[in-house]
Amino acid sequence: MKFNLEKNTFFTKLIFRFLAITMIVILIFGFSVITYFKTFFIEQKENQINKNSSAVIDYLADSKAEANKQEIVNWLSIIGELNEGNAWLINKEGVLEFSYPYSFDEERTFSGYETIFEGNTISREVNTDDFELTMLFVGMPVRYQGEVIAALLVFTPIEEINSIIKHIVRIMVYISLAALIFILFISYYFSRSLANPLQNMGFVAAKISQGEYGKKVEIEEKGASKEIKILSDSINLMSEKLKKTIKSLAEEKNKLKYVLSGMEEGIIAVNSSGKIILANQSASKLFDFKAEIRGQEISEVKLDSRVVNVFEEIIKKKDFESKQLVIEREATNQYYLVHFTAIKLEDESFWGGVAIFHDISERYRFEQLQREFVANVSHELKSPLSSIKGSVEILLDGIINDETEKREYLKMILKESNSLSKLIDETLTLAEFDAGGVELNKEKIKIEDLFENLRVFFNNIKKEKQSLELEVEDDLSVSANCEKIRQVLINLLSNSVKYSAADGQIKLKAERDDNQIKISILDNGIGIPESEQKNIWERFYKVDKARTPGERSSGLGLAIVKQIVNEHQGEVSLESSKGEGSIFSFTIPDSNK
Repeated sequence: MKFNLEKNTFFTKLIFRFLAITMIVILIFGFSVITYFKTFFIEQKENQINKNSSAVIDYLADSKAEANKQEIVNWLSIIGELNEGNAWLINKEGVLEFSYPYSFDEERTFSGYETIFEGNTISREVNTDDFELTMLFVGMPVRYQGEVIAALLVFTPIEEINSIIKHIVRIMVYISLAALIFILFISYYFSRSLANPLQNMGFVAAKISQGEYGKKVEIEEKGASKEIKILSDSINLMSEKLKKTIKSLAEEKNKLKYVLSGMEEGIIAVNSSGKIILANQSASKLFDFKAEIRGQEISEVKLDSRVVNVFEEIIKKKDFESKQLVIEREATNQYYLVHFTAIKLEDESFWGGVAIFHDISERYRFEQLQREFVANVSHELKSPLSSIKGSVEILLDGIINDETEKREYLKMILKESNSLSKLIDETLTLAEFDAGGVELNKEKIKIEDLFENLRVFFNNIKKEKQSLELEVEDDLSVSANCEKIRQVLINLLSNSVKYSAADGQIKLKAERDDNQIKISILDNGIGIPESEQKNIWERFYKVDKARTPGERSSGLGLAIVKQIVNEHQGEVSLESSKGEGSIFSFTIPDSNK
């Protein structure tokens, strides 16, 4: 992995800190060593001067006490030669009296040497105009009979010491450079062993934050620390668990999404602030939401005011609330049962509220049909029973003596009894279909033979000059229950005869339609208004009495037709216009396909 020396990278900071620490250590160590060596050599030189001078200083004191100038100069020359430098003698007044190797032409007075006359020895490095080089100065008292009578000043050049120190400094510089280069390599590889995995971890963390879960840290550097390995393993474990968790959450989210989208019930949920956080497709269709409503206030969307009020009440109370409302949409004749519930999290904190809209239109319609069924059956039973009861009472009272009239009354009783029997049979047939207890027992039926059989039935029920035309494609057959299909055709044919004129023309037609056989009954009768056609297949539904002939109808015939065709996996259809006749059709799967 390549590294650049950008200012704020971990690798760069680590490298520079290693180098800075190394430089500080080297400088401190170098200055300490140089200082130590210089101090050591100076002390050695001082000790040597003191040792060399102390050997003759007593003789110098005697010569000074005797004022023997020649001996003083001799002893100073000996001290100067022993110490390879200069020797000066100063009296108590600070006046230079004697010197070696030369004497000054004029009298010189010095200050600052009072400490020597107090009996102390002093030393220091000096740079004066008297010498071209830096000298080591050692000043010591000259005692005679316990009294300091003069001060001996010894000046020794320390160029040799400085040369040694310079050599030591040069060696230290070389050692420092070598150490810096060595430390640079060491720090580079050490920093890389830390920065490389950390940079890789940062890269993986960035990928995870961008949604690429499951990424792993790969440590390629040898000698990576145990802590780095533990950290990388922890990140890898976290990444893998995060991948599984996100995958599980995504699966649960998708499950919830498809469950909600597949539900027929509409669902709207709001949070504690009254903003919509969930609305499934059924709710959008129910309320005709044209755009996304999530994030909007519940009061801003097109909802029934009672629904909004209950949501606001739940949010205000922040407590459980369960209510049921029936919403009627008159435009579509739909009815909805709404169930409200307040939702709390595991820590009992209030999360929001949800409303579930159940479409009860079919149930409402079924209940209406049940009520209408009871009313219609009662009405259909009441009329023939009233006729039968009245006729029987007349006959029992003996009011009618004429046999011909009695016979007419008996015929009417028989006719009404037949009507009752037919009504009961049709009702039982529909009940049997509803209960799912009908076994079709299908067989192969040749359409041409079936139509020919119906010609006899038509001749028995037709009006004066009505005619029947048969049109069948060659070799048409279906797999169906013969009696049930015949009942369908009889019901449709009876309706065509009933609602057609006395000289009307009726046509039975059978043809192939893709993989189905389509059978149609065409007439030129009174027709059915378009407004009535959607309800014509309902039980007990009757078209306007003003257009219905005098013969009573139960209103169950077409309902039975539709039920039988549906049981055969077929469909019924109607094409009609008022005054222009009707075409009743149904389809049955082709047995040859």
